[in-house]
Amino acid sequence: MRAAIQLPEITSVEQARGVVASLSDQLQQAFWRIAQLEKQLYGPSSERRVDENFSKEQTLLSLFPAPAEPAATQQVLVHSSEEKSEPRVRRQPVAKVLEVVSERIEPEQKLCPHCGKAKCEIGCERSERFEYVPAKIIRHEIVRPKLACPCGQGGVSIAPLPPQLIEQGQAGASLVAHAILTKFDDHVPLFRQQQQFLRLGVNFARQTLCDWVAKGAEWLQAIVREMDRELLAGDYLQVDETPVRVMDPEVKGKCATGWLWVKGVPGGDVVFEFHPGRGQEYARQLVGHFKGYLQRDGYSAYGALARADGDLIPVGCWGHARRKFIEAAELQCAQAMEVVGQIRKLYLIERHARDECLEFQQRLKLRQELAKPVLEALLPGLEAMREKHLPQSPMGKAIRYAVNEWRALGRYLEDGRLEIDNNLTENAIRPSAVGKKNWLFIGHPDAGWRSAVIYSIIVSCRRRGIDPWEYLSDVLRRLPSMKQSEVASIVPARWKPTG
Repeated sequence: MRAAIQLPEITSVEQARGVVASLSDQLQQAFWRIAQLEKQLYGPSSERRVDENFSKEQTLLSLFPAPAEPAATQQVLVHSSEEKSEPRVRRQPVAKVLEVVSERIEPEQKLCPHCGKAKCEIGCERSERFEYVPAKIIRHEIVRPKLACPCGQGGVSIAPLPPQLIEQGQAGASLVAHAILTKFDDHVPLFRQQQQFLRLGVNFARQTLCDWVAKGAEWLQAIVREMDRELLAGDYLQVDETPVRVMDPEVKGKCATGWLWVKGVPGGDVVFEFHPGRGQEYARQLVGHFKGYLQRDGYSAYGALARADGDLIPVGCWGHARRKFIEAAELQCAQAMEVVGQIRKLYLIERHARDECLEFQQRLKLRQELAKPVLEALLPGLEAMREKHLPQSPMGKAIRYAVNEWRALGRYLEDGRLEIDNNLTENAIRPSAVGKKNWLFIGHPDAGWRSAVIYSIIVSCRRRGIDPWEYLSDVLRRLPSMKQSEVASIVPARWKPTG
């Protein structure tokens, strides 16, 4: 608990006014902090509430003057004006083809009460309902006959046992894949999985399930290493990190904090790494010898890497900058709301490029024509506002972040491949954020790498539209008999299911 505020001895009216102004600023910051904590506990996580104060049509009109001939900017306006104010209804996904079990119910009256002849079928009415058939565990028995000659001189012939995922183990590839996905994709802890298996008539000990997950992660590690090698060989990388609790035996009485670091490229693979800290040395391990565009938030460890390594080109994240101004706008700061409106223009330009499926060069041209003037006008305004807000106020912090990151924030204008923000990488972290609310913590620091390997596979499959269970079941069956040189053929980017 903080100590009570010690007021200085006041000897003049001017000094009293200064104390009142200081206390008023502290009170405003306290109210803001309370509002942020209440939002974290009870409020929605979406940033759209403040953003909804700005009309999309008005924002688009302010982007450009009306040209004499139709241009790309007019297309944005036309598409936006044609949209209805009604909320967009999300269509339900089409169900996969399901097994159909037909039941025919014959009428009791089959004879005509008038003439006594049998009635003939002239049509039928169909109705349907969905039923649930519980999953089942099967015992896969492998029979290998032994062959020998009656002469007794030819020896005994027997087929070799196929390479197994778990030597002398009971679990096949599909069962291990199920245990992995149920924990890391469905976020069901292993002790609850044990209860689910009991309902299916089998009793697998929780430690046995844990051994299956560990062994599966060991096999999958070769795939993730190949994915990591290909990511670092490129020239564009997005990075982020998130904390996770760890049961460290060296920390008595409470959980320690570990970190899941993540790197990826838009639309491509994602690789997680587990590290016990958040220092610069772990950021260096994450990027390795990568050279090129590094998109990240304003965390100082990444900035230190870029200053020490001239081959890293920092790219900023407008999502982080916008979030800070939205927090300031929640205090009804008119200037913050004005800045949010300007940032919204940048995102509407990106939405148009995405909706029109523009190529990288086309997107670059659109940004140069529309986004660059917005940024050139925004910077002087931010510098002018900086003098009017205290450094520790929400608006002061938002302005300082944007101005300090300005060069990196504008770098997405240089290359059409670069994204305006790092949200894709943040989205990749979401499965781990949901999972740790259910399984609560990683059981041991040495087990952190397993979570990183499995999340790398699951998220990369999701990004490519691959069913993670189909992928894991297939590659875990094939990996024991594959050579290291063949692993590159089964990474998610090149995987083809076997018949």
